[in-house]
Amino acid sequence: MKKKRRYLFIDILMLIIMLGGAGALLYPLVGDALNNFWNQQVINYYQEKSNAENREAIQQEEKRIKEENKKIAKMGVPGNDPFTKKKPENTTLEKDYYQKHTIAVIRIPKINVTLPVFDQTDNLFLKRGAALLEGTSYPDGGKGIHTVITSHRGLKEARLFSDLPKLKKGNHFYLEYKNQTFAYKVDKIQTIEPTEVETLNIVEDKNYATLMTCTPYGVNSHRLLVRGTRIPFSEGMKKTLAKADRVHRNRSLAILIFSLLLMIGIGSIVFKRIKSLKGRKRS
Repeated sequence: MKKKRRYLFIDILMLIIMLGGAGALLYPLVGDALNNFWNQQVINYYQEKSNAENREAIQQEEKRIKEENKKIAKMGVPGNDPFTKKKPENTTLEKDYYQKHTIAVIRIPKINVTLPVFDQTDNLFLKRGAALLEGTSYPDGGKGIHTVITSHRGLKEARLFSDLPKLKKGNHFYLEYKNQTFAYKVDKIQTIEPTEVETLNIVEDKNYATLMTCTPYGVNSHRLLVRGTRIPFSEGMKKTLAKADRVHRNRSLAILIFSLLLMIGIGSIVFKRIKSLKGRKRS
């Protein structure tokens, strides 16, 4: 009897380990896939809203952005580092809250990234997508522009900017703002101290966009900056983005289907094993 109980305990323990291992393996993948689907809904809302605006509203918004960017250029000082400043975190989790604060979309085909860009660098937003660093330019096609987009890396439930170190000079990334898409070619990659904000300053007659995240992985003592200079947006780039969107969507869908099938398979094994153990116990 004691021997049977010992075997029963070992079997149950092995089942628990199997379930725990599967959960630990799938959590980052499923979490990222679900975050991608959630972000896509926010992006779709933003795009539909932008497309619904009439020409007059678009012109007024463009005028407002140009005036705002002029003010930012005169200030000449980017905002505080979003990863070190202490700011009260809003606990609102409703999707429409994020939709109201979405101002752009960042696309980085090389590392399979498509994220909404929010207008605040609260940790609430940085855990979901990317954000425009306060005190830096709104995306625009003019000169004297330096847009800084920041996001986390290393989160278990979302990759976000985790693969940013894989970018190299010459790679492209894109910012979708209202009905316009701005293309950037990576021309500078550097690691700085959090206080070295002068690197993010606006340069007269230049149009830059910089992607920023923490580094090294798990330490987060420095900031990785990937700067791109604006280049013309071509028809070929449009096709590249369409293909990247399909890959991004299909990858997330494949992960969810694989995870579901794996859990069904493990569940079936567990169910049969429990049934077998019960039968053994009766005998």
